[in-house]
Parts: sequence; structure tokens; C-alpha cells
Amino acid sequence: MLRKLASSCYLELNHDAGHTVLVASSARSGSTWVAETINHGNDFRMIFEPFRADRVPEAAGIRYGEYIDPDLAEHPLGPAIRTLLTGRVRNGWCDMHNRKRLVTQRIVKEIRATNLLPWIQRQLPEVKIVYLVRDPVDVSRSRLALAWPDTLSRLLDQEPLLERLAERRPLITAVAADGGELDRLVLRWCLENAVPLTMLDRNHAYVLSYERLRSEPETELPRLFRFLGLPPPRDVLATITRPSRASWPHRVEVDLDVRLVRRARELVTAFGLDEPLAASS
Repeated sequence: MLRKLASSCYLELNHDAGHTVLVASSARSGSTWVAETINHGNDFRMIFEPFRADRVPEAAGIRYGEYIDPDLAEHPLGPAIRTLLTGRVRNGWCDMHNRKRLVTQRIVKEIRATNLLPWIQRQLPEVKIVYLVRDPVDVSRSRLALAWPDTLSRLLDQEPLLERLAERRPLITAVAADGGELDRLVLRWCLENAVPLTMLDRNHAYVLSYERLRSEPETELPRLFRFLGLPPPRDVLATITRPSRASWPHRVEVDLDVRLVRRARELVTAFGLDEPLAASS
């Protein structure tokens, strides 16, 4: 309790959207790691997953994976999204990882808002978007290792999202009805990432490959910091190898049958995401 109170003891000096960095990805893609890497010098207020409606009253009505047409400037959820992204939220959940006391800029780390990224880019262009993409099979493998359910219904119940993906609707219906565990998890990944992969303006957002950041940190991390207008860390390797607060050191690795993996990758291909995914790698 004392720790939660301490994390919420800060003075926020502005709520300008231009002072917000949004790090967004699917769960188990490394978004906490990337957010903490950006905040290696504790220069930002860290806002942890404010779009979680069951923990954050200001997010009431925003569903997991919500999609809004980017042209709808007056959408009913717009004020709530602006509130969350400009730091006008303060509670033990959002501030659990915050260590900044005098706040002039913030990082919003979020796993529920990938489908909102085109809307945010259009309606809140001042927000600096870092969209993190990780291989869908590896994301799914990580969820399996933690025994997390696919919770596909959260996405399948959203008609605006399904209308946007209308060409893939027969495929979505078939996999949701008859797909195996890995198929359903990869379908979930597709439903969370098809919109940003195909609609996000990459000239005004940083699309960051998890795999590339892991393999080429000396090149990739300075690029990311330049996009954000920040000086890169002096010791890139020391910064990038810090374990994140969301890491699971005792996680059991899951071996997947090669045939299941092949079928899962065929699903990504059938979804039309091979090319945009390759462009992110």
C-alpha cells in the first residue's frame, strides 16, 4: 500500500499531447521492456496500461482491442482516450511503475490499444507513437507458456473491427470455430495487429521490430531515440539488457509441433500480413 501511494506522489506540470510517448503492442511483445528502456534515465512519468477498464475508471467503455475509424473525430470514446493519453489519470494501477516526481513528459505503455493507433495518429498527431511488433508465433508461444487464455471473444464481439476486416471474415469465423489452441492465439494476434500494420502512417510513427531490437540494439536503439528527439543512452547494451518488470524468469518454455507452427504461419499469410510484417522486421 505504501509503495502504491509513493508511486502516485508526483506533480505533473503539463498535459500536452506532444509530451506523450505511446508504446503500444500486443501482450507478450516486450512493450514494458521498450518503455523502460526509453525511460532508462527516469525522465518520464510511466503510465502503465491506462486502457484497462476494470482498473481505470476513466477507461470505462473502451474495449480490449477497440477499433475506431480514424476519420471519426467526434467519436464518443474520444474524450476518454484523450484523457488517458494526456496523463489526466492517477491511480495505483497506472502509476505502479512510476518513479518520476516532477513530471514534464510521460510514457504510456499499453497492450489494449493497437487498433486505436490509426485513430490516435489522425486525431492526436502530437502523440509520439512507438508501435512494437513481435513474431506472432513467439507471442503465442509466450502466452501458452503462461497458460493465458486466448479471450478471442473480446475481439470477435466488435462489429466495427470485423467490418474493417470484412474480406477476412470467413477465415476469422472458420478459425474461431474450429482452430486449435495455437491457431486461435495467432488469430488473436492478427485481429490485434492487422489494423496498425496496414493503416498506420509509418512516416509519423516508429514501427519497431522486437526481433531487430534484440539482434541489433546498437543500430536500432539510437534510431528509436532519434525519432523521439532524445539523446541515445551512453551504454546501449547495458540499457537494453536490463530485465523488465514484466519479465517471467521462471517461465516454462513451450515446444510446438512444426506442423502446428507451419499452419499458424499460413494463417498470417492468409490474413495478408506477410508483407507488412516483413516490412517491420
